[in-house]
Amino acid sequence: MTPIMPTDKNLRNAIAWIEERRHADPDLKRLIAEAATHFNLTPVEEVALAKFYREETAAL
Repeated sequence: MTPIMPTDKNLRNAIAWIEERRHADPDLKRLIAEAATHFNLTPVEEVALAKFYREETAAL
């Protein structure tokens, strides 16, 4: 059984995961979608992740 992690930790892990992969894959929107799936983010966490990268994704 997987441990239940606090949502803020999931979000921090997703951001770290995205940042590790950005140099190899510059498609930020795709990385955000992958991170949401990979870390099983809740809809609220997905919105928070999108807000975190809002300025960068708006420029794309």
